[in-house]
Amino acid sequence: MNNNYAFIDGQNLHLSLNKFSYEFSYEKFMLFLKNDLHIAKAFYFIGFTENRNHSRYKELRSIGFILSLRKPAYRSVNGKMEIKANVDSNLITHALIKINDYEKAILVTGDGDYYCLAKYLLRNNKLHRILSPCKSDCSGLFKSNIFRNKITYMSRMREILQQ
Repeated sequence: MNNNYAFIDGQNLHLSLNKFSYEFSYEKFMLFLKNDLHIAKAFYFIGFTENRNHSRYKELRSIGFILSLRKPAYRSVNGKMEIKANVDSNLITHALIKINDYEKAILVTGDGDYYCLAKYLLRNNKLHRILSPCKSDCSGLFKSNIFRNKITYMSRMREILQQ
């Protein structure tokens, strides 16, 4: 199993990182993906902001992540501007388009919007693991019995992922 692909919801991961009790290391995360989960490629889906985060994009690329950037939509919610990149559809589409290119998929998300994808991959023997950033942000859909042997909470992986 050396041709696994990781599909990372970068928005979900980034928003959950502040709940970790440790400083998260993207470098160590990539090493974990390669050495322990045997990934060949790690696709990182995130919103693209034109005037911000360029150093972050550059850092992620230099570590080995393949970025899929999506221009966000801006909307007003209760008088506040909200930015929503909605990378979900890109990640799902990419995972399905590439399904014959990889042995198993690793989904990095806790978002229940990926439940149907995870269930499809599981039923077709294509799901290796779900890495949810933290249990508190993980959808109850992933906490069901069908995924109990497939889910890992990254917030509990301090020894492996700490900076």
